Amino acid sequence: MRVVSKLSLLAASAALAACATSRTVEEQALAQDLTERASIVPASQSEREAIRSQDLLTQAAFWAEAHELNPADREAAIELSRVLRRIGQAQRAATVARQAMALYPDDIDLHYAYGTALTEGGRGATAIESLSRVAAARSNDWQVFNILGVAYEQAGMRTQSREQYRRALTLAPGESAILSNLALSFAFDGDAEQAERLLREAMARPNADATVRQNLALVIALQGRFDEAEAMARVDVSPQTAEANMGYVRAMLTTGRRWDAIRDDSGAR
Repeated sequence: MRVVSKLSLLAASAALAACATSRTVEEQALAQDLTERASIVPASQSEREAIRSQDLLTQAAFWAEAHELNPADREAAIELSRVLRRIGQAQRAATVARQAMALYPDDIDLHYAYGTALTEGGRGATAIESLSRVAAARSNDWQVFNILGVAYEQAGMRTQSREQYRRALTLAPGESAILSNLALSFAFDGDAEQAERLLREAMARPNADATVRQNLALVIALQGRFDEAEAMARVDVSPQTAEANMGYVRAMLTTGRRWDAIRDDSGAR
């Protein structure tokens, strides 16, 4: 999760994939079209491996071309969806994954790409089914449970959300990203003190990043300690952005919107 100019936390429509036995007419037609185009020769495996070390825009261009040449290229769809998410195009990322799922309806990697993109776009409620399938298949992957926790949070299902975060923590004890998400769940409930404790624990971890510090600045501000919060926020953002964020929190606290305002601005890490 991250804080940007308007504290867009957790930061905020394709339908869920139909199963193989209940595809729509449109899905069947798309699957047939993709199958017919599957004979197009893809880039070599060495080229595909090499592109992963390039900058994100170069990767996006490469995978977009591969996907356009052959929409039945499963790897291209997965990689394009991943890169699109990383450059902030969550909606398009979800669309790419969703279209590929017409041909590969049970593919766990595509379900993960689809569910993650939906959640990063703030549509976690729609992502729960796909991410739950992934969690069942990848029971040792903390990242799956972490993003599923965010999806439940966005759906307003806080008990289930915290269950997923705690499952993630059993797999990756002390992981700062999980602690940060769990902390914000408590913040949404108005428990800023518990949120601060968790975020300070996350900050003590060697892999803590700017997102954790910005979320900590937020919960400190929510307790009225604006000078402390602004000083912390300025480590990662400009003084103008930090001041604007504090102004937003002040306004939120004075209008009675407190925790709902944070939740309304939510997306995903």
